[in-house]
Amino acid sequence: MAGPGIRFVKIAEQMATVAEVTLAVGIEGSDTEYLQDRGFAIAPYQHRDELIEIVGAHDIAFCQLIDEEVVRQGAALGCRFVFDLYNALPAEAIGAERIGGFDTQPEMDDVFRGVLGFFRFCLRAGSYFVTSNERQRDLWIGYALSAEALLPGELRGRRPEDVIGLLPFGMEDGEPFAADHGIRGRMGIGADDIVLLWAGGIWDWFDAETPIRAVADLRRTRSDLHLVFYGTTHPNAAIGKPKSVERAEALAAELGVLGTGVHFIDGWVPADRRADYLLDADIAISAHKESFETRYAFRTRILDHFWAKLPSIVTRGDWFAEYIEEHGLGEVVEPADVEATKRAIAALSEPARRVAAREHVVRIRDEWRWSQNTAPLKQVVANWDTQLVMREIPPSIHASEPAPARRSRLREAASRSFVGGAYRGLRKGRAG
Repeated sequence: MAGPGIRFVKIAEQMATVAEVTLAVGIEGSDTEYLQDRGFAIAPYQHRDELIEIVGAHDIAFCQLIDEEVVRQGAALGCRFVFDLYNALPAEAIGAERIGGFDTQPEMDDVFRGVLGFFRFCLRAGSYFVTSNERQRDLWIGYALSAEALLPGELRGRRPEDVIGLLPFGMEDGEPFAADHGIRGRMGIGADDIVLLWAGGIWDWFDAETPIRAVADLRRTRSDLHLVFYGTTHPNAAIGKPKSVERAEALAAELGVLGTGVHFIDGWVPADRRADYLLDADIAISAHKESFETRYAFRTRILDHFWAKLPSIVTRGDWFAEYIEEHGLGEVVEPADVEATKRAIAALSEPARRVAAREHVVRIRDEWRWSQNTAPLKQVVANWDTQLVMREIPPSIHASEPAPARRSRLREAASRSFVGGAYRGLRKGRAG
């Protein structure tokens, strides 16, 4: 699983404490056996009609990306919808190299308009929403106002947090356990070497090049320094291996550190094995470019840094950079600043500095546990019959669009591009 899949499984586990929960899994190739015995039912589906039937049997549907017609028919059957807006996809997509399988205008623009329309629909159809932080909440409140999804007659004294709650990505409630070494003893990396781990994929908005250049420079005098990337090919085949990974590999080869100081682990590390890699690292690193995505991003991989008690090196500009700097959880550097990144790596290569950062990480970890950050949603679900008002479903977002056949092709491509996570519902007949 990538981040969205992990998120949906963990939230399903938490919601099972206040309701009967079903996890509906529709992504091709998903391993439903892995999901057994977690306190919730599993409902695999392949077609829209199957998903409509699942939704119709539940009081609440919790979803991120879902077919508009499923929402329409599910609502007609009495289901209320809670939309997960933890990922600010419009801000993420606007600077992407490819949208919906296209990398040229006007196709990218057309698909992007479809993305905007989808979220306008969600904000008008949803009874409640969750997002990751205050920056994102402000973004979505503005979006809701522009979509006519917040009207005076509907507010009835509600506060912003009553409309959009905070439910960021969480940290495992248990402690990480390594069944094996994922890094040390492999790829020429020794037990005493310094390992920097890039704990996630390399997407368009990330900057793998700056850490690679920094490590290549430092290795001229520090042959014990290694940078490891462990998410090179997305588990969803529709996304696959991004061009940004190919560029990072090419740069490492050009600088003469590919396979010696910079290592790319082919494929995708399974979610339940990532502790093997996290616990083999000394420092976690995440770097990004300046963009719309950065302003509204919430780096889910940072929670794995906290889980493994790793000090972080991050780029300034997103919400987590401010948090890490405020709490002394690592080093914050300017975008694309190789020299600052080298200084940050050198600082955290010192054992005393790492110990101090780890102590600060330990102090903040518990507030990020899944059991803690799902509390607002648990409260809403437990009182769903009074807190989740049935909304009138808006007209189709595609009703007035020209060239329906072409639009349909673009929308289909967009859904493949943005697939992430599953759908969750709460069975009818139990209020809490």
